[in-house]
Amino acid sequence: MDINLLVRRSTRKTKMVVLLSCAAVSVAAQTPPVAHAMTVGTSPSSMPAIGRLNGDIPDSAVYLRYQGSGFSIEYVEGWLQTKAARSVAFTDKDSTVVANIQRRLSGDLHGYVQQTDLAHLARTPGFHRGSLTRDAIGGYPAMHLTYRSLSTPDVVTGKTVALQVDRYYINGAHGLALLTLSSPLGVDNVDGFRRIAHSFRFR
Repeated sequence: MDINLLVRRSTRKTKMVVLLSCAAVSVAAQTPPVAHAMTVGTSPSSMPAIGRLNGDIPDSAVYLRYQGSGFSIEYVEGWLQTKAARSVAFTDKDSTVVANIQRRLSGDLHGYVQQTDLAHLARTPGFHRGSLTRDAIGGYPAMHLTYRSLSTPDVVTGKTVALQVDRYYINGAHGLALLTLSSPLGVDNVDGFRRIAHSFRFR
């Protein structure tokens, strides 16, 4: 066979291999990469739903009674407790219930809320006042204030959460109780928070 013919055939085969390789690289570059968001041992059912708001009280929640120094209050079983001498906080994700006992007021409760506490709250980030109504809890007069604010920044991400807050003031024989119950906007804890607030008792 003519040596020139062999060279030409060999050259054509080499070009064909190069063209096929280039085509394969081109197809691979245009193919979307396979997502690897899930780690080993993680199933789709165990991953949190995107956009799900945290800290809601389910209808099946179990309520327990906390006995503090001079007071008691119900809380949701499983919520994290942080205790101090005259206060306690219960937290679940972005929702919080805080009971704080201060010195008993000698003056008008409504006047204290309007003239003192609201002025203090107005300086908190994102504050927007809602309603202020009279109530009664544990046989004592109470005030119920609603407002919106921003949470403290997350220590890792620095992000804040818009909160809906219920704040109760109960002026009893043993002090002024401030109950602050907050959840992210969109979380419906109205019934659960009302039950917790109205479970408060001085003792």
